[in-house]
Amino acid sequence: MILATLRVDHERVVADIICRTLLVDRETLQPSHHLVEDLGADSLNLLEIVLDINEALAIELPTEGVARIRRVEDLVRLVLQTLDISKT
Repeated sequence: MILATLRVDHERVVADIICRTLLVDRETLQPSHHLVEDLGADSLNLLEIVLDINEALAIELPTEGVARIRRVEDLVRLVLQTLDISKT
């Protein structure tokens, strides 16, 4: 139960940062959205999102993982893996 709550909390933080950075309505954001193609992110937006997540969650997302991010769900998965929170 605690892991599930942590997972939801961290997913919310990631979604909020994406929405704030890309000026996307939270209700329209979907895990399958491509950050660049669907949400209009550019490389500076992606850098800002990663840095904000690192700061908000006190983590350091691995560079090799960040390079593979394409969709919202990829970013959430990387955050959860970095935090070592498995799916419950």
